[in-house]
Amino acid sequence: MSTKTVMSVEDFAQMTTAETEDYELLEGELIPLPSATPAHAELRGALESLLREYFRRNRIAKVYAEVDCRLTEESVRRPDLSILLSANLRALDPNKVPVPFAPDIAVEILSPSETATNVHRKALEYLAAGSHEVWQLDQENGELFVQTNSGITLLRGDAILESPLLPGFSVPIATLLGGF
Repeated sequence: MSTKTVMSVEDFAQMTTAETEDYELLEGELIPLPSATPAHAELRGALESLLREYFRRNRIAKVYAEVDCRLTEESVRRPDLSILLSANLRALDPNKVPVPFAPDIAVEILSPSETATNVHRKALEYLAAGSHEVWQLDQENGELFVQTNSGITLLRGDAILESPLLPGFSVPIATLLGGF
């Protein structure tokens, strides 16, 4: 009979970056993260650039790529992008990980290796931990899902990505996902 090793967020935070860089912590267990494909990295970079430009003009938030965020006492997730609004930025120690709370908007670029069940579970974890929105970009199918506590919105083609949390931010889905 095997036993599972359970680790706390504090234990995870004490590990060196080299030990945690390819893992998330889910309910006390280390979960390996798949390597990003070049297309994945390019899409993340394109959206990060759009968001950084928006936040340069509208100083209401910041965006961080691949930063560990504490969701529970036993779970740390690493969204592809984390958007933190000003109120949360004031509570942030920029030199410590994990960030002690869920991002206001968690952005995940879906990998072909992820199952629908795991993708949905991850979004629910972010929302339960306090995220207001979860954006899930599906480059293979040219779709973007915006999930909130009140439901899921599917965007594709000529639809526009907007958020009540980011007044004036908008990007057509076809433009965002067009080159992939």
